[in-house]
Amino acid sequence: MSAPFATACILSFNRLEFIQQMIGTMVAYAGHPLEIIVHDDGTSDPTQRAYLHHLVNQGRISTLIENPPGHNQGQGIALNRMFNMAKGDPIIKLDHDLIFREGWLRHSVDVLKANAEEWHNGFPRIGCLGLFKYEYEPVRFSDMLIADRGDFYEVEDFVGSAMVIPRASWEQFGPFGEHSEAFAEDAVFKQNVTASNDWCCALTKDDLCRNQGFGVGPSTLVINEDHDLQPFKREPKIIYPRGVRA
Repeated sequence: MSAPFATACILSFNRLEFIQQMIGTMVAYAGHPLEIIVHDDGTSDPTQRAYLHHLVNQGRISTLIENPPGHNQGQGIALNRMFNMAKGDPIIKLDHDLIFREGWLRHSVDVLKANAEEWHNGFPRIGCLGLFKYEYEPVRFSDMLIADRGDFYEVEDFVGSAMVIPRASWEQFGPFGEHSEAFAEDAVFKQNVTASNDWCCALTKDDLCRNQGFGVGPSTLVINEDHDLQPFKREPKIIYPRGVRA
């Protein structure tokens, strides 16, 4: 990985409390330089839109892509826009309802670096790295496990709401699908990774985040509002996609 920072691409749609906790914990606990791109896909809550504009104005988000209220174009389109703008390596796909644990990004980068050094010794290269296990259908960890690779588990699939992708694998296996099925935008990408000769899907040994959106309500963790989110010089901006009616 050549970039000195990672790029987090966040899908945003309503649920202000979730994205506040998510951005707060992901930054406070990253332990590694981080660029943040957010795609707000038609949020109708003016308070949330104002919150995201505030983060842009403060330089805490490098780029905000914003569709007008009610104009949700789907996760695949939003993700491809963000990934095409990303300057970092790795690139991280994130839903807005996650809570992160201490050192989540530093640990993820360490796993990818160790894997890059070992892959020529018979280890598959990690094409996408999931950050937490899921014990329910259709992608239960116990059913998807292929091998214990020391620093990570090799798996057939995993929930794609938190996945770290080396830029090289994105360039080889992207883009994401732009169909309308919920939670399926990354399915073909992961299938292509696992079908290749020397790439694999992987999961971290320890869960590095958890999903707060499964009916339990937002977390009560404290947001670190003063944390510096600009590890590089780049003018923050807001983008309004062409072809989307106001």
